[in-house]
Amino acid sequence: MEGYGIYWYLIEQLANAGGKLPLELIPVLAMQMHCTDVKVNGVLMNFDLFTIESGEFWSDRLQEHLELRLKLSASGKVGANNRWKNGGAIGEAIGEGNAKERKGKEIKGNINLIEDIQTFKSELGDEYDNFVMYWTEPNKNGKLRYELEKFFDIKRRVNTWMQNKNKYGNSKDTDATAASRKRMDDLAKWVNR
Repeated sequence: MEGYGIYWYLIEQLANAGGKLPLELIPVLAMQMHCTDVKVNGVLMNFDLFTIESGEFWSDRLQEHLELRLKLSASGKVGANNRWKNGGAIGEAIGEGNAKERKGKEIKGNINLIEDIQTFKSELGDEYDNFVMYWTEPNKNGKLRYELEKFFDIKRRVNTWMQNKNKYGNSKDTDATAASRKRMDDLAKWVNR
């Protein structure tokens, strides 16, 4: 089992080094594995697992694997470049490499909450000021609350705000404990039936 561990450690180090290592590194590799260089030499020299030439050692099987990975990587790059040039499978190339950034910009866009909320002022009614104050509250870095959201669709936020107001009575004029008291009263009625 120790030989098996030495073999795989050598393979890992060869892969990290690009496929070949000098024989003079054997004492260093042995020290890293906390074993003797005699054992490392035994795994290297016996069993026909490695090729040794010109002061270097490598694994033919690992070399084939690394070459295949390079070939696949190169093919993938060529294919990606062709897709970008030809507009991909769906249409024209977008031109930006980072789809994640682009997606966030498209969905969130450049929102100016104060200007954009004007169209919903009548829908919000008395809650307009509360809504604006809530969503324009800055954090310690000066970013406004709505700017911290990944997605911000004003129409949906207004609808949710009004549903919550009706459901929970979340306005400044409402007693903060009224909803809780009502639930407790309803529970007491149910228990005492």
